Amino acid sequence: MIREKKIENLEQDEAEGVSRYSLSNKEIVKNTQRTISLYAREVMLATYSAGFPLETFKEEYLKFVESLLPIWYSNSGYDSMLWALSIGILLEIDDEVFDKLVDLVRKDDPVDYLIDYLIHYRQPSWEIRNDFMFPRPYVFTEKITQADSSAEATKLLQFYLEKEWYQGQRDSGWYDLHKINIKSFFGYWCFEAGAICKIMGLNPDDFKEVDYFPYDLVVGED
Repeated sequence: MIREKKIENLEQDEAEGVSRYSLSNKEIVKNTQRTISLYAREVMLATYSAGFPLETFKEEYLKFVESLLPIWYSNSGYDSMLWALSIGILLEIDDEVFDKLVDLVRKDDPVDYLIDYLIHYRQPSWEIRNDFMFPRPYVFTEKITQADSSAEATKLLQFYLEKEWYQGQRDSGWYDLHKINIKSFFGYWCFEAGAICKIMGLNPDDFKEVDYFPYDLVVGED
């Protein structure tokens, strides 16, 4: 609430032509909004990792989605959108909420197979394009989603979870966070794996013991 009040005060200053800092009011507002979104994301992830009821997790998810609306761009927020779309699919979130995410993607228009694939599940008219903004590790998901059989897709998804996903996150700010600052560790979850499992009709029990797979979210267990 403190940061929200700060934004409110800055917007009032901007309307009155008052500047109290070296940065412009608009720049400070945008930076504060980014901080709010980052915090909302971490709280959401920590809520799931700590095993809170899915209804509580959903509440934090909705806050996270709202936090993305004023600040999201694909070049700096790819993983946030990937998680937001994937979790929205797993929670079977209302169209009104999901469409807010789609509108952000439409506005920024990233050419990305995986984001397109997730949106296409909820909006079949959405075009899936054959390119990736971040090939490592996400290019492997194309193999999974285009597998010829459920057995092959299951094998490939398990490989993605065990050998590709976390290892491909070395450039992420949260990579190896559990080794650096355990107090800030909020858990590692490959939400797109859960969404792909659901979209393809795979058996989530095949991944129950696989690291990073959000099993409870896929099967809907609190």
